[in-house]
Amino acid sequence: ERVRTAFIGTGDEGNVLINEHPTDYMDLVAIADLRPANLERTFTGSHPVARRGLKAVLGSAAQDVKAYSNHLDLLKDKDALGLEAVVIAVPLNQHARVAIECMEAGLHVLCEKLMAKNVTQCKEMIQKADEKGLMLAVGHQRHYSVLYDNAAYLTGNGLLGDIKFIRAQWH
Repeated sequence: ERVRTAFIGTGDEGNVLINEHPTDYMDLVAIADLRPANLERTFTGSHPVARRGLKAVLGSAAQDVKAYSNHLDLLKDKDALGLEAVVIAVPLNQHARVAIECMEAGLHVLCEKLMAKNVTQCKEMIQKADEKGLMLAVGHQRHYSVLYDNAAYLTGNGLLGDIKFIRAQWH
């Protein structure tokens, strides 16, 4: 069965993640964001490809997605929603706090990269996941890319010789 999921943080990155969420595996039941404009554009979309909006992604099922202006209110309704997991795409300085609150409520967490602001916060998040027996994952997309894995293999095995300079760019 699909995992009943909520997205916390529906700004630019959150809306990209919502646009790309795998509907075969995730049942998006709720969203939360402090900004009313972010909540609105999550349903209507703001880009024809990257942020199409829930109405385009889910069709008529979008009307069943509950919207919250505060993730704590969403957590209070977690049982009524049948919520199992959250995707967190809030600003970095909020990742650890929101993730820990969600795990304290018994929810699995996928947190956007970077995981937290410092190593101590990362360890607190891991400790909470272990304590509660929950999954905590971090969306390091580039780390899972075959392209980056191949580049690491080539450089790690000396196949490019003695590298003196690297220039990288991302669009």
